[in-house]
Amino acid sequence: MATISLNSNLYEQAQLYAKADDMSVEEWVAKLIIRYVPEKKKYKMKSLKELSPELQALIGFAKSETVADDDDINGDKARMEFLTNRYSL
Repeated sequence: MATISLNSNLYEQAQLYAKADDMSVEEWVAKLIIRYVPEKKKYKMKSLKELSPELQALIGFAKSETVADDDDINGDKARMEFLTNRYSL
């Protein structure tokens, strides 16, 4: 369990609201945090094969001829390869 500090005026206000909701201050603050702080969502990028045919067509249209990997949808690998070849990095 962690502890937070509030100035006395804020704590008294929190106590009043918590009492009105028939809760402890801890429960009331936890309820506020759950309500107003969004949960972080983790997104995983799909491979090209997992995308719909329409998206595959759009990506294929924009995809450079040098992009060989389905994992390199945004072209980062191809860009680095180009820069390495161009500037001997």
